[in-house]
Amino acid sequence: MYEQQYIEFYNNFSEKIKENSAEILNVFRDEAFKKFYNAGFPSKKDEKYQYSKISETMQTDFGLNINRLKFQIDKNFLFHCKIPSINANLAFIVNDNFYLSENQKFALPKGVIFCSLSDAEKLYPEVVKKYFNKQTKNTDDSFYLLNSVFAQDGYFLYIQQDTVIPNTLQLINLLRSANPLMVNSRNLIVIEKNAEAKILICNHATDETDFFASRVTEIFVEDNAKFDYYALENTNSKANSFSQLFVNQKDNSKVTINNIGLNNAVVRNNIEVDIDGQGAELFLGGMLISDGKQETENYTLIRHNQPNSTSKELFKYILDENSHGIFSGKIVVTKEAQKTESRQTNKNICLTDNALIHTRPQLEIYADDVKCGHGATVGQIDNDALFYLQARGIPKNEALQMLLSAFVADVLEQINIDVLRERLTLMVEKRLKKDNSHCHGCFLC
Repeated sequence: MYEQQYIEFYNNFSEKIKENSAEILNVFRDEAFKKFYNAGFPSKKDEKYQYSKISETMQTDFGLNINRLKFQIDKNFLFHCKIPSINANLAFIVNDNFYLSENQKFALPKGVIFCSLSDAEKLYPEVVKKYFNKQTKNTDDSFYLLNSVFAQDGYFLYIQQDTVIPNTLQLINLLRSANPLMVNSRNLIVIEKNAEAKILICNHATDETDFFASRVTEIFVEDNAKFDYYALENTNSKANSFSQLFVNQKDNSKVTINNIGLNNAVVRNNIEVDIDGQGAELFLGGMLISDGKQETENYTLIRHNQPNSTSKELFKYILDENSHGIFSGKIVVTKEAQKTESRQTNKNICLTDNALIHTRPQLEIYADDVKCGHGATVGQIDNDALFYLQARGIPKNEALQMLLSAFVADVLEQINIDVLRERLTLMVEKRLKKDNSHCHGCFLC
């Protein structure tokens, strides 16, 4: 199948890949290749990929920048891309090369380390060794294995104990290439005890060429720590991506993960969370607006492994034209996780007969003293509500946009940064009007 070209490429260039990589990635590379060689890409027979087109995107002859050649980029120009009034500390990853200007580095609060993974393994080897690959070591997903075979670098975010960041961190993932390109990155985030941080990940593409971006991120949130992770997918109709988050929470930690999808080709988000602490709280959610032939999938797994923890999961999709949405979510409550409270919800609106949604919410409960529930709905716009607004003089298109904005509002309300919530609400409203522009003030516009 499509995997043969990548197998041959690794057999021919494995030494060059290792030569230009962070050392810690080479530790696991050959073993990952053996597993990928045996497994290949998933087929429709694999239940996890039954409805997904992500494997089909791999038939494209993507190039790989294994020599780590860098684009000629004016770094000062890059850092114009910033959401107004958010007052963020800003960094960039162009394909898989991490950039942080000296001014931005100087502006980071004490106790915050934001750098490439290759720099981190030299500057903070004990931290990297303690956490890296600990949350992913039992993962056998084919796309995770492919990332482990070809990833050469990524980013490292380390918030030291008792550090509270007043500003938001913003990371721009920027795809650039004149030819079809696969980009792989491996990332590590560590939030130590009593620390607090928020990060906004913005995914963009500057060129109208075929991309496949594979990003694997491990996140560790220790006792009494708080961490918000917001991701915005706003690329183009040729940008395919596979994002994999692996999260571990300890006692009394609070985590928010919120994915906003506005523009893309084929996207799959895998999110796995292990709640390994008592008193931990999790919000996991997202929304998407999809049209054309876009396909977006959210595959989630929450494991409650300790008692007295809570999770809320909420995903909402608006699907137009011939777009395709997939939601597959599972919550597992182990025998030890008594007093768990968990709720999973997926709601979808199909605006045309050709829009398609596959949804599969699941609960797996082994404890007997819990409060858990799940549900999914699929429907069209409420015609009675639409008629009510029109009867009060509101034009049909404007009334429709108002109803759709209200539909996703409770997802956006889970963004705990006022300026960012207002900005993304505006972007959602523009997207509902078929305006595909990027963030106001972003140099990509």
